Order: sequence, then C-alpha cells, then structure tokens
Amino acid sequence: MSLALVLSACKSDPALPETWEKRIAGTKSTKEKLKAVEDLRSSKYMSAAMVPMLEKRLADEKKPEVKAVIARVLGEAGQPSSVDALVEAIEPAATDSDAKTMNKEIAHSLGHIGDPKGAPALIKLLKTKDNYTVIAAIDALGDMKAKESFDALYFIGTDDAIEPFITKKAIIALGNMGDPRAAPGLVRAMFKERKGISFYGEASFALYQLGKPAADLLVPVVDGKDKELLDWASKNNVKDVALLAKGVQVLGDLHDRRAEKAIVGYLNYKSDFDDIKLIMRMRAADALGRMRSKEGVKPLAALLDEEEPNARKEYVWSLARIGGKEAVAKLVETSGKGSWGAREESMRGVAMLGEDPSVFDKFAAAEQKLFEAECKDDPEYEECKDLPGAVKKHQAKILTYKNRATAAAECKSDAKCWVKHLDSKDEGTRERAAYEIGRSGNAELIEELMKRLPEPNLDTRLAIIQGADWLIDDSKDAMATARKGLPALEKQVADERGKTEFVKVNEDLRRLLTKLQRG
Repeated sequence: MSLALVLSACKSDPALPETWEKRIAGTKSTKEKLKAVEDLRSSKYMSAAMVPMLEKRLADEKKPEVKAVIARVLGEAGQPSSVDALVEAIEPAATDSDAKTMNKEIAHSLGHIGDPKGAPALIKLLKTKDNYTVIAAIDALGDMKAKESFDALYFIGTDDAIEPFITKKAIIALGNMGDPRAAPGLVRAMFKERKGISFYGEASFALYQLGKPAADLLVPVVDGKDKELLDWASKNNVKDVALLAKGVQVLGDLHDRRAEKAIVGYLNYKSDFDDIKLIMRMRAADALGRMRSKEGVKPLAALLDEEEPNARKEYVWSLARIGGKEAVAKLVETSGKGSWGAREESMRGVAMLGEDPSVFDKFAAAEQKLFEAECKDDPEYEECKDLPGAVKKHQAKILTYKNRATAAAECKSDAKCWVKHLDSKDEGTRERAAYEIGRSGNAELIEELMKRLPEPNLDTRLAIIQGADWLIDDSKDAMATARKGLPALEKQVADERGKTEFVKVNEDLRRLLTKLQRG
C-alpha cells in the first residue's frame, strides 16, 4: 500500500475525533449533520476522547437543532469539562421552538453531569417562558441538590399562580435537595388543590425525605396544637380532618412515635359522616401499624366488629404488623361476624398472628351456613347467584390461610426458623415470615429480606419492605449491611418505575431507598 493510501486511511479512522469532526462540520445539510452526531452517539467509538471535539462543535454550529443533539451527547458523556461549553450555548431569550428545545436539552445535560458549576445557569433558566425548559432545569437542580437554588425552587413550589405540573416538579426537587427550610411550605402543599390537582403525593414523599425536620412540624399538627396552621386551613377551606389524616400518615411513614397517644385516640374518631369517621380511623390504624405501636393493640381489637370490609381490613393489617397476638381471640370471634368480605379479613388476621392451624378447618366448616344467611339478607349479591360455587371458593381460600398458622406452630417467634419460610410456595406464608423477621430485631437477617425485595406478590413485597425498614430502624449494623445493597435497590426502583402493577407498593420501596441513601 502506498504512503498516500495509508495516510488517507488514517484520516478516516472512526476511532479518531477529527474523523467525526470532519464529517459533522463538512456538510451544510442540517439533516446530515444530525445524522452524523447520532451515528457517533450510537457507535462504539463514542468515548471521553470525543468530548473536546463535540464541545468545539457545540460552540461553532449555528443551527439550534444540531446544538441540541450535541448537547444531549455531551450530557450522556457526563464530563465536567463540558459544563462551560453547555452554559455558553444557552439562548436565554429563545423564542423559536428549536432554540427552546436546545435550552431544554442543555438543562437535561447539565443535570446529568451534575457539576455544581452549572447551577447558576440552571437557576436563570427557571425564568424562561418555555415550561419544558423550566421543568428540565428544576429536575437538574433537584438532582444535583444545588443549595443556591433553594429560594427559587421554594417560590415555584409554594406560589399558587404557577402551573400545577411545574409546582409538582419543584416540590419533588425540594424533597431531593433535603433542605429542612422547605418543611413549612411542603406541609401546606399536602393540603392544597388547584384546578382539581392535589399535591399530597409529591409533598408527603418530600417531607419523608426531609425526615425529622418534617416530623417536628407534623407532631403539633396531629396533636391539634398548631394554631397557625389551623388558621391557615380555615382561611383556605381545608378541613381539620384532612390536616389530621395526612399528618398522621406521614408520621406513620417516618415511624415517629411522639404523637402516638394522639393517633391511638383517633381510632375512636367521631363524625356525623361515616366515611369521614372511617377514613380517619383507618389512617390512624395504618400509622400505628407502621410504627409497631403496642399501645394500639387493645383499641384496634375493639374495632374488629366493624362490618365495613375495607375498614376491618385496615385494622387487621395494623394488628398483623404490630404483632398483636393478644387480639387473636377477637379475630377468631369476628371471623364469624359480618359479610364474607369482613369475615375473610378477620381470618387473614388469625393467619398472620395465630399458631393453631386447626381453627381454619372450623372456619371452613362454618362457611356454608354463614354465607347462606348472608345471601338471604342480600340475594342480589353477585356471588349468591351460584351459592354452592361461592361456598366452595370461600372454603378453598380459608384453607390457604392454614399454611401461615402451620408455619407459626413450628417457628413461633424464632426469626431464624422463619427465614426458610421466605421461600415458601405460599405467598401468605412468605408475607408472615417477613413481618416476623422484621419485628425480631435480628440485624443478621437483614440480607435475607434485602435480597428478596423483587418479590412479585404485592402483599408479600410490602411485608418484606416493612420488615427491612424495621430492622434498619432498630440496628446500625442492619443499616450498614443493607446499604451494601443500595446499587441493586437503586436499579430495581429505576427498572420498575412506571410499571403499574408495582405503583402502590413501590412508594414504600422508594421510602426504603431514601432511608438507606440518607444513612
């Protein structure tokens, strides 16, 4: 091969930045420029070595759509050296769509790189008139936890004139930043609605991320002693029960027991409206279960005659979390009272707390007579149209609950014995095993729960999450061990984001992740 051919081959070597620079710069066609950048982006040759060339191209290119694609590639490369070039490329007064898209991509890239040097430019982008760019800037500032952006984000998160979706994004960013100064505004945000849109989900999670500073504000709310918030609520048409119920929920998530006495009192909440009464009692039960309140066992057991199935379910679920075995006798009694939906919840409680498998044979034997009586009172109930088939189905379900009690008869309170039942074929047995281990305080078993967090059954996954959460609360050693599993947990949360089957239970998974990240 001649020297000329060798030199020509070297010049077109795709591993060299100058080859790609020549291709990108060497055409006047915007379409071809975009294709060249995308080809580099998707090729095996894209590496840190290409970054200086792309930074130069970002400065030299004229078309904003080309700059946008280059900015995206630089963001994915994640090199701090790109910050200056990206900031310089911003068009603060952009009016056409291509320039706005470029600003948005630059904001995304600055956030991905995460260098604090980019924060001042992102704060300026919060004032642009393009909502997509503003949202990208908010996300980036929240991800990089830029303290200097607090005032701007707090204004967006608390100003009622701002577009609701942008407000939600600012609330999320404030939670990610973890600055305790956000607590007062986030507490109020839990109770606000604008254009029929609630901010409770975002605000309550952000308060969880803040931790103790949030609880410090919510304890007086739940105790009914925050007169300033009560006055604010009155002026903004926020019901007292909303203050209490939402405050109780967050304190339950945080396992903060300072308002435990007040929350136990709300199990007997009175209202002229049954739905409001039950909502408040159910939220109190949920919180007491999460914080393992022994003080809640007796009053919860007293509520088990409740005929509304969803309410009874909440009381039973709370007792199961607490480990309130003192309530087993009442659960057995109420397994024969009320509708099938309510009775089944009591039986589930016996399965989660009892140690006598034979009681489920008795429940199954009694089911035909009980359900026949139920159908006489409500013959239009769908299941009553095939009474024999319904009874058979109920009896089969009852006998599956027997598996948990059989395991309990073997293991009782021996946490190490329960570990083998984490792999039971029966999801209910796995569920009980997770709660038993979580309540044990045995830090050595945290790995057994952490490695099972991808559990597909939702009730069982919730128990595993809660059990791990309790062990971490109880032991610094458990926290240290669990933090070793952070990469796997972060990947799981990312992979499952948007999967509808896990949406509800994965709120608890995200809280566990937050607690581990907080350390």
